[in-house]
Amino acid sequence: MGKKRLGARHRFNKTNIERAPKRAGIYVVRNPRGATQYVGMSRNIRTRLKKHLNDESIPNASTYQTRTCRSSRRAANLERDYIKRYKPKYNILKNK
Repeated sequence: MGKKRLGARHRFNKTNIERAPKRAGIYVVRNPRGATQYVGMSRNIRTRLKKHLNDESIPNASTYQTRTCRSSRRAANLERDYIKRYKPKYNILKNK
């Protein structure tokens, strides 16, 4: 079985977020230079991205990518792996 990757990059705006998946998974938010700003997981990616957009909790957010998962547990594991790999500016990884 091949390695799954993140989906295409989308602009971090209301129109594109309305098209985001309503499933469990992870999302990666990047700044205009393409650097990873934040990695998150959610049971409903669209709802979580809307929250970030509305409260402006990720400064300089320019684009996002998503990857859906079959379970929240798998999404949590992926989130941890992506945080370790990319060391995003706005994430804090707990040692577990």
